[in-house]
Amino acid sequence: MLFALSNQCAAWGNIDVSGMWISEYNFGPMEETMTANIQQVDRNLLGSFSVIAKATGEEHGGVIFGTIDGDNVKAYYISSISSDDEIPIVELTYTDAKLVNEDTLKGMAYYQGSNQLEGIPGFEYEAKRI
Repeated sequence: MLFALSNQCAAWGNIDVSGMWISEYNFGPMEETMTANIQQVDRNLLGSFSVIAKATGEEHGGVIFGTIDGDNVKAYYISSISSDDEIPIVELTYTDAKLVNEDTLKGMAYYQGSNQLEGIPGFEYEAKRI
C-alpha cells in the first residue's frame, strides 16, 4: 500500500515517519498507487491518503491513524466510496509494517469492505518516502 507522510511533527525515539510516502501494489487483479501524508505526534500517527486504480483512473481517499513503536508501524486506513445502490461502502485497511530505513516501509496490509462477508487475504506492500 501507499504510505505518505509529512515532516511537520515530532519523532518518537530516533524514528520520524512524518512526510509524504508512495506505494504501488496489486489489490486483487488491480494495480493501485497510494500516496499518504502522515503526521507523527509522539507515538501516534494521523494523516490522509489517496488511492488511484491504474486501469480505470478511479480515485478515492480517506484518513489514517496508527502508532509507531521502535521500527514497528501499525496504521488503519478508513474511507467511504460510492456504490451502485446509493449506500456508501466503508473500507478499512490495517497495515503492519517495519521501517527498513528512513525512507522505506515494508509490511502486510489487510482489507475489509462493508459490502463483503470476508476480508481480502493479506498482501505485502512497500512504501517509499517522496
